[in-house]
Amino acid sequence: MTTMRAQEAAQDVRWDLDAVGTLDPREGWREVLERTYIPFDVQPGPAPGERFDCVASRHRLGGVTLVENTHGRGIGRRGPAEIAATEDDLLGILVMCSGRIGLDFGDHSVVLSPGQVIMWDGARRGSFRTLGPVTKRTLIIPRERLRLVVPSYESMIGRPLAADDPAARLMADYLASLAPLVSTLDRVAREAVADAAVELTRAVLAGRAAAERGLPTAALLTTIRRYIEEHLDDPSLSPASIARANAISVRTLHRVFEGAGESVSAVIRERRLARCHADLEQGTDESVTAIAFRWGFRDMSHFSRLFRRRFGASAREVQACARALRPAAPNAARMVNS
Repeated sequence: MTTMRAQEAAQDVRWDLDAVGTLDPREGWREVLERTYIPFDVQPGPAPGERFDCVASRHRLGGVTLVENTHGRGIGRRGPAEIAATEDDLLGILVMCSGRIGLDFGDHSVVLSPGQVIMWDGARRGSFRTLGPVTKRTLIIPRERLRLVVPSYESMIGRPLAADDPAARLMADYLASLAPLVSTLDRVAREAVADAAVELTRAVLAGRAAAERGLPTAALLTTIRRYIEEHLDDPSLSPASIARANAISVRTLHRVFEGAGESVSAVIRERRLARCHADLEQGTDESVTAIAFRWGFRDMSHFSRLFRRRFGASAREVQACARALRPAAPNAARMVNS
């Protein structure tokens, strides 16, 4: 019995900079992550007068792992070397507990706040940047095990669940309740907890995928059009950012617009041009460049070509015509009549 207890206890480890035994915070942080999480090339970035620290606890639960990780400001990257150094093929369900962290998945970036949940893939390149001290919990699952219960898991990688999403709350509450108890569990209980965690993950991911497939197309199209209209001034507005903000895949986004005989990019372009045209017709003294920039354009040559093609005249011609039709100021009229 004593031997069994010792083996179970060995599955629970806690590492921090002091335990690693190095004076180099960068090297220490890297080793803490390798021992408890997955390898990253890291660089601490504490604010002036701030001390960098990191601590991580790892709990083995049958075939899955629960990690609680707290660290200060800094950045981390996973490239070919870090991926090659990862012994197992792993996926992670990350729950933000406190602080904010920016994640780059290669084709898109997100910023997570407390309560949000996201899935990462250990075989893909990526990076993170902490915007202050953070705490997060991660359920790490072997790819093959998750694939058996959620074959469509790939569509959920890098797509955050909002903090008020019922699935996100369920996952966050489960991991929060499990963290303080796991070290007291024996082998049989750990395996049961692992099965429950994987089943919960299946429910969360499969439920979101089903919800996405079942969204009423007309209602979704209206919601997305409203979102586009409210964010036309954002130069980074794109199919990827729109899909992310509305918790759907880019594929679903394109499918919704194709059903209406449109394309997402064309709608963004048309609405921006319409806003610019409306402002130019005011005949104000504001420059064409300022108006174009206000509505998300950043390449004036491209804007000019699009505008002329759409309206049959240049932006400057439209503005000049509006100015010519603008009523003369009262003072100017008196001077003419005197």
